[in-house]
Amino acid sequence: MKKLPIFIFMLLSISAFSQDRAKFLYAEFADKSITIAPFYKVYGNNFDPVLTLGTGWEYWQKGNSVIFQTAQITGYRSEYVIQGVNLTTSLGYGYHHGSGFFGDLMAGIGGGGFTMSRETFVLNGDNVYVASQPLNLAFAIPFDLKLGYNTGRVAFYLKYRYVVMGPYVENLPLLPLSQTGVGVRFVLQSTEK
Repeated sequence: MKKLPIFIFMLLSISAFSQDRAKFLYAEFADKSITIAPFYKVYGNNFDPVLTLGTGWEYWQKGNSVIFQTAQITGYRSEYVIQGVNLTTSLGYGYHHGSGFFGDLMAGIGGGGFTMSRETFVLNGDNVYVASQPLNLAFAIPFDLKLGYNTGRVAFYLKYRYVVMGPYVENLPLLPLSQTGVGVRFVLQSTEK
């Protein structure tokens, strides 16, 4: 049963790439923060890197508007809290102006695994605390905002992502994360004639 979401994700990807739609690849680099308030760093000015690699395809385009879907894998590390990997898919709406400027709004769903960055301890069968680094599985619900410039087959953009992950730990069921960064997108196949 645990492999069902992966199977559905692969099926959607194969279906989308087998049809004549605009397709693209992208890479993003960001700074992560654990916060409810956007653009706020709870743990000071330390840099917590996030790397995202993804692909996407358009479903519909008319005039300046486009509806698309993405699939991405995101790796992140936080010095004070967690490190892990997420696999997510998002549905997006974009407004792409003829001058090259564009804006995208996206919402998605996914999941992943993480471990604690700091050493943790668990109680074993002999009632003794021992060091542990368990892998925790969690769902992820991302919301994205992108603003950028398209030069044709390559686009550069700024991105803000707000993600809610859960379950995190017993006392904190939902963990809000925010990521601010830059990205580049490469068009692989265009539907333009």
